[in-house]
Amino acid sequence: MAMAAGADETLWGHHPPPLIPTDNALTAARISLGQRLFHDPALSVNGSTSCATCHQPERHFTDGRPRAIGALGDEHPHNTPTLYNTAYNASFGWRDEGLTSLESQHRVPLFNQTPVEMGYEDEFAERLAADPTYVNAFAAAYGMPITTARIINALASYVRTLTPPETAFDRYLFYDEPLDATARNGMTLFFSERLGCGSCHAAFTLSGPIHHGDLRAEPVFHVTAVGGSGTAFRAPTLRAVQHTAPYMHDGSLATLEDVIRHYETTDAERVPEFVLSRTERSALAAFLRTL
Repeated sequence: MAMAAGADETLWGHHPPPLIPTDNALTAARISLGQRLFHDPALSVNGSTSCATCHQPERHFTDGRPRAIGALGDEHPHNTPTLYNTAYNASFGWRDEGLTSLESQHRVPLFNQTPVEMGYEDEFAERLAADPTYVNAFAAAYGMPITTARIINALASYVRTLTPPETAFDRYLFYDEPLDATARNGMTLFFSERLGCGSCHAAFTLSGPIHHGDLRAEPVFHVTAVGGSGTAFRAPTLRAVQHTAPYMHDGSLATLEDVIRHYETTDAERVPEFVLSRTERSALAAFLRTL
């Protein structure tokens, strides 16, 4: 992967541009096409479901459910994570499935059968080819014909541009606007060795390992022990976390306070043992709400 020629670095605000595959250079035509495809239920088996059904922009690209629901009504085993800053991810999905690019990740919701998510089939590209506006859009973005690979590349191009809205934490970092005293105390706790939150939720994405510029990081997964699970999961971004409840891979924790209590009372990998006072717990939650 490398930075594609012509990519608009202003798309990522104060942050460095992400790595972009050289065979899927980022262009305005591809982003626009991907955004339209993202909202189009024609990519699903019964015309009922689009990417935006689960990743709803008005919900910060989540769905508010504990677990996602596929096109045929089947419950997915995992919670729908936000798509903010996924351009930087070193890995994709909750578990280690060897997915290291947005292009490879998009094949999962499109083709997964256990359970069906979108229920996409290659011949669905013909539905798009019957629409002259799609023909023109694909011709401008990738050339013809319309293929599954080009649909996936366009979706990845759009998702690559999704960044969170500016927050109080951003204004503190970039404009030196103060956080209130409670949130500042929570920030101190978050980045302390005593709690170790920042060791898993790191960098400007406050997530697991990321790629950007010339930096390439190895994916990391660890056991959170949520619901007694022994499976290792990727640490998701905490950006806009106050808006993306419920939490964890299975959506089983309803509030930020529940998440804090979980890590305070559960033996999870890479998390030191700690006990918080009521004041400290409130401060940590207040900091998380600034993100």
